[in-house]
Amino acid sequence: MNEHGSGLNIITNGQGGDACCSLPENPFLVKRREFLKVAGLGLVGSMAGSAPTVMAGKFTAEDLKHGMLIPADKKLDQEWVRNLFDRGVKEVYRGESLQHIGMPCGGIGAGQLYLRGDGALVAWKIFNGAKDGWGEAAHTIYRELKSESPVQQGFALTVRQGNQSPSLHQLTAEEFSDVSFEGEYPIGTVRYADDTVPVSVEMEAFSPFIPMNAKDSALPATLFRLTLRNNSSQPVRAGIAGWLENAVCNSVDPSLPGQKVTALSDEKGRRAVLHRAVAGDPQETQSQRAPIVFENFEGPDFKNWQVEGRAFGDKPLAGTAPNQGGVTGFEGKGLVNSFVDGDQPRGKMMSKQFTIERSYINLLVGGGGHKAQTCVNLVVDGKTLHTATGQFAEHLMWQTWEVAELAGSKAQIEIVDQSSSGWGHVLVDQIEFSDSRRSGKDDRFERSRDFGSMALACSDPAVEWPQDIPLPKEIDKSSIVTQGNVSKSVQDKLVGVLSSREFELAPDEEKQVVFVLAWHFPNAQQGNYYATQFEDAAAVVDYVFDNQDWLAGETRLWRDVYYDSTLPFWLLDRLMSTVSTLATGTCQWWADGRFYAFEGVWCCPGTCTHVWNYAQAHARLFPELSRSVREMQDFNPRATGGGYHTESGLVGFRGNDDYAADGQCGTVLKAYREHQASADNSFLQRFWPRIKQALLYSIEQDANSDGLIENSQHNTYDINYEGPNTFVGSLYLAALRAGEEMAKEIGDLPFASHCRAIYESGLRLTQVSLWNGEYFVQDVDLEKHPRNQYGQGCLSDQVFGQGWAHQLNLGYIYPREMVASALNSVWKYNWAPDIGPYNEAHKPFRWFITPGRAGLFTCTWPKSEYLPDGTSYKNEVWSGIEYQVAGHMIAEDMVTEGLAICRAIHDRYQPEWFNPYNEIECGDHYARAMASWSVLLALSGYKYHGPQGSLGFAPKISPEQFKVAFTAAEGWGSFQQDRDAQGQTEQVTLAWGQLRLNELQFQLEPNGKLDKAVVNHNASPVTAELSVEGQNARLSFSEPLVLHAGDTLRVRFTR
Repeated sequence: MNEHGSGLNIITNGQGGDACCSLPENPFLVKRREFLKVAGLGLVGSMAGSAPTVMAGKFTAEDLKHGMLIPADKKLDQEWVRNLFDRGVKEVYRGESLQHIGMPCGGIGAGQLYLRGDGALVAWKIFNGAKDGWGEAAHTIYRELKSESPVQQGFALTVRQGNQSPSLHQLTAEEFSDVSFEGEYPIGTVRYADDTVPVSVEMEAFSPFIPMNAKDSALPATLFRLTLRNNSSQPVRAGIAGWLENAVCNSVDPSLPGQKVTALSDEKGRRAVLHRAVAGDPQETQSQRAPIVFENFEGPDFKNWQVEGRAFGDKPLAGTAPNQGGVTGFEGKGLVNSFVDGDQPRGKMMSKQFTIERSYINLLVGGGGHKAQTCVNLVVDGKTLHTATGQFAEHLMWQTWEVAELAGSKAQIEIVDQSSSGWGHVLVDQIEFSDSRRSGKDDRFERSRDFGSMALACSDPAVEWPQDIPLPKEIDKSSIVTQGNVSKSVQDKLVGVLSSREFELAPDEEKQVVFVLAWHFPNAQQGNYYATQFEDAAAVVDYVFDNQDWLAGETRLWRDVYYDSTLPFWLLDRLMSTVSTLATGTCQWWADGRFYAFEGVWCCPGTCTHVWNYAQAHARLFPELSRSVREMQDFNPRATGGGYHTESGLVGFRGNDDYAADGQCGTVLKAYREHQASADNSFLQRFWPRIKQALLYSIEQDANSDGLIENSQHNTYDINYEGPNTFVGSLYLAALRAGEEMAKEIGDLPFASHCRAIYESGLRLTQVSLWNGEYFVQDVDLEKHPRNQYGQGCLSDQVFGQGWAHQLNLGYIYPREMVASALNSVWKYNWAPDIGPYNEAHKPFRWFITPGRAGLFTCTWPKSEYLPDGTSYKNEVWSGIEYQVAGHMIAEDMVTEGLAICRAIHDRYQPEWFNPYNEIECGDHYARAMASWSVLLALSGYKYHGPQGSLGFAPKISPEQFKVAFTAAEGWGSFQQDRDAQGQTEQVTLAWGQLRLNELQFQLEPNGKLDKAVVNHNASPVTAELSVEGQNARLSFSEPLVLHAGDTLRVRFTR
């Protein structure tokens, strides 16, 4: 959460109750009244779909005893409950709902781009400037029902019937009467049909998304596979036209000279629209020759240079050196960077000799600004005639030497690093000989955040635009480019248009064509990782097309494996929808390889430890990204850009100097998760000393090492809890248990014993001092600390650490019966089938839910007086907490309750009202909502320890017939369980990568007396030792068993 939340321009609780967000003209009021037609009968409805269904009720005054505004007995409708568990049918949306859908369709950390439900690309935030509007107007995005497009882009169907003139039909809801959207993130499918058009179109849009392969899931590209089908009884000819506006430098200062350039390229059997921008006066630029690139440092070595000393290493560096701030402003992948081993080493590089032929030498220079010590020199006849230095910054800027008077002279370029002090290094790239300056030292045009390139390409193109096919009517004809190379002022518009070839389609025949949209905008503050992999958008297009078979194939494979499940369709949609947060402005992947994130889109920076305590999806699908946060932030010392304090073990919760008690404990838990999600022990071995010290910092806050932290505890509610409580306390005890297990693995047995002793003391004292007989409370002196505490309240997050413990297979940190009772209290007192009555009496600071909908409040006071000045955000509903609680409830066999909480979120984000891919808290696409993955883990009873080769499942829903996707350190696939009268069958099928196993764990049916097991790897029998304790079965292999893609491991348990 934002530490300065009250400073945001957010509607707070000063107005009346029925008006959502306290706005007199409430856009949701009509829906609210429709709901009250049902709720007025004492029933509570679920508004999913076009007609309300009864969720709960009837409720009477008797249900609201003792002044409570939340009924303890939810009276869930039995048909509604059955629907929670039913497989159901896949949701397909039409009509007005299409305008509210915005599915992110770009790569991880590559900006933000939406596929709207009608197929339009909207909310273009790929230009390094993603914002959500929260600081500009109250709840701007939460209330926005339609995303518009600032960039002209689209597709159209072209059709020829017999001798008739060709027609063009834009793929929009205005030109097709039947348009539908089906979302299976990462793939969105839009279908277009109309009785007056003989050809229907199915457009599948996505960016490659392959778990365990983050690099190829972070491409700045969107693929469109368009399938054309002839639905008529006569043959037709049909194709697809596509267009893209040149939006490069649209936000640049108009006083800066520059031009847009759009070209159509034909290479490798495909056609592409290529957009870019160049600095300078257009007329001057058109008369110039192309520059001579003397050196771009893209090779594997310094073959054209004489190198002295150690400063430069033996080859160009691919961006940022270890322990160096992010290097930006260079071109391509390589550059000279003398920070290879820090600032201490010195050295020189001397180029081969060349003849000066042009008037200017342009070069990119950065790093230290020490004259004659960190510099680049032009040497003629042994004398330095020109020199350039950096600006004491890791950003390279253009510098220019005017050398017209030296024409014909023999010269060399010398790169010097003779400084070992601070900024004792030099950065150099792209040395060019030119007829003009490259912006001199004022390179603001080329440093603008939207300077870069864009492209749209077709796999099966027409050689040129068919002359008899009309151009899209929405595009100004003066801006259209269909061939050649066109330049205009940066303030003018250019739109590139291209077409697939026309396909002959017999009746009922189908043909496919693929388009790729790509972008490349390297000027993010810390650079973009993708810009270190590709030179420009054209290179992205080439990579995607050259590899599209496996990029698209493995993306679809993940989609198919995930949805080939016994879980309900609605639940699969909901749990996967939040994963799209990775492809929004919330997440960045910096040029130096660091995964960095806000809490929500551009809201609250620093990959905040306490908010990201909740997120699980990224760590299970792309473990390398989560490890990156540990390696480059949490356990990276402050001196080298991280948040780790080497002397104390403090982990600054925003990569800074500030302490958050929940975030500190969570960092230890995340370290153990990252270890378990690894293939070997290398992560733990490398970072154990810092993990241990981070845990010791938390132990120091527990001054008497009794297992209760009693001092001031800053936390995710943006306040400090005073005194012992189980929100921080459960995370602390779980961290102690994780520390114990890691210490055992590393061989640090004294520290393991130390952790165990503190844990056991905390377990005992928590039961004595923080248990009220029904749930856990806070031990605080409210006279001394009257604000921001919860005291005797029922906090939804009160056993958060126990949920973590289940995920990490740490067992119970509190007695099982107490945990179950606490969660039952959270359900009983905090989950409201309609939040309206409670929020009427107790106004929230911010609205993330509208009256008439079900939700889980942060905290209530069922056993004591309500605290008006109690814990912050107490009257709000956060989906991230809801998922955390739901997953934990399911782990404790409260499956109906957990699913009900998830279904309420799903109904809340139905596209009749809101974007189903944008769960909001303090900002769009809020990271906490990626706690949704904990629900999937709990439903499957997933347990995994990669280095130990241990995998286990214990389904919590339909264990007699269950199937679900799973991930491991190096692969992913599906798990299936079937029970019959004779026994139980387990099947692990690997779809991608590899899986190393030493043991398997399963839960057998109760009282089944299954004590025999037959194991087969594909068709081959496998010897395994079986041990059964109660319902828990363990199979141990004498030698590691390795599954590869396509392999199946089958276990049959019998009596």
